[in-house]
Amino acid sequence: MNLYIKTLNKLFETLPSIADSEAIKGHDKAREEIMTAYEHLDKAMTRLVIDNV
Repeated sequence: MNLYIKTLNKLFETLPSIADSEAIKGHDKAREEIMTAYEHLDKAMTRLVIDNV
């Protein structure tokens, strides 16, 4: 796995924690946007992994 994919994977693993953090509580739109980014990143990472196999 190259550095680019490792970096994206770290972000992918971190986004749900950010969305559920105290700092985001009460900011439903921000949480929704973070989780949308998570879904988009999931799709992008899947494509990168498939392309690099």
